[in-house]
Order: sequence, then structure tokens, then C-alpha cells
Amino acid sequence: MRVIAIIPAKGHSGRVPQKNFRPFHDDQSLLDLKIKQCRRSEVFDAIYVSSDVETVQLTAQKNNVDFLLRDPRFCLDETPWSETLCGILKQTPEPDSTLVAWCPPTSPIFDRFYDAVKTLAENSEYDSLMTVTRMQHYFLGPDLLPLNFQFGVWASFSQKLRPIYQMNCALWLAPKALMMANRFQTGDSPYFMETGATEGIDIDTMEEFELAQIIYSRKINCNNP
Repeated sequence: MRVIAIIPAKGHSGRVPQKNFRPFHDDQSLLDLKIKQCRRSEVFDAIYVSSDVETVQLTAQKNNVDFLLRDPRFCLDETPWSETLCGILKQTPEPDSTLVAWCPPTSPIFDRFYDAVKTLAENSEYDSLMTVTRMQHYFLGPDLLPLNFQFGVWASFSQKLRPIYQMNCALWLAPKALMMANRFQTGDSPYFMETGATEGIDIDTMEEFELAQIIYSRKINCNNP
């Protein structure tokens, strides 16, 4: 089966200006790093960068990956996500049977793409894969009532709490046709690939950007003592 990566990198970001393109580590942007991670995995037959910023094409060419100029409508907050996803997939010149890895640059720590593709291939009962973070903390709902514990004498130690899982947005993996049919990045029977708390970090605020910089730098230093 043909396997490709799509790296979505729109220009506008409300809370972190130029989030995908500003320097993150050694003058490299989040987009630069994600392209290199995808290439280093050696599991993809093609890598596409989808962006409404025309100059990103130079970044794609420099890294020998393909560029898809995105319709600005698919970068607006008021455009439903399902329309954006399907618009990008339709623009991708690949057969419907192609296995698509959706790889946001805003998850700079995660790079286990080879493991993800291998896991899905070895577990035929699943039609797709998504990354999740296991969280075993005391959670309150929007009404400030406990979700996975109880107040008072019924409270337990955190080790005994019922875990809650976060879809951390580091990776989704599914056939192109299935993403199109479901209008989402997964199928009907996804495999949930657990990541560590820091591995699955998704940058949405300036604080998370700065925290991810620290974590990424430490990871690089540990791998290159």
C-alpha cells in the first residue's frame, strides 16, 4: 500500500503569530522540523505540505517534498473542519486507496511515524490509527463536578483513578477514501496509539510553544550527548 504524509501548515494563527514558521529550534521552524521527521522515518512514499502561504513552496522545494497551495477558504475559522479536510484531500493527487498520515507541525516531539504505520499494518482488525495521551488526574467537567472520581470519603489516590484519554493531535492515519467518507481523519475502528505526556504535546498557545522548545532541546541533547 502506498503511504503518504500530509503536513498542514496554514499561515494564520491567532494565539501564536506565525506559529508554523517562526524559529523554534536552531533557526528551524515547526514546519522545517516536521518535514525532516517525516523524511527521516523513511516510511512515506510522498510528503505533501498544504499551506495558503505561497512562499512555503520554497521550503517544500528545499526539502524535496511536494507543495499544495491551499484555497484560503480552507484556512478560515468559520469554515467547518470537515470541509477543510476534504478540500485538502481532494487536492492531493493520490488514489483513494492511499494510506494518509495527517502530521501537524504543532506536535514537534512526536516522530514515531514508522512505528505507527507498522502497528496499523500488523493489526488488521483496525482501519485507522490516532495518537492519544493517557491522563490519570482529578478531572472536573464544565459544571465543575468530578468526572473520574468523587468528593469526600469516596475519593481515591490518583493511581487508582479511572484514566481519561486525550486525542492529542500528533498523528492520524487512515486510507484517503475513509477520511473522505467519514469527513474526519479516522475510520470506524481506530487503533489508539498511546504517547507520553510530553511526546504528545500540541502547541496552541505561546506558553505551550516555549514549553515545547525546552522539551525538544532536551530530547535532542539526550539523543546527541
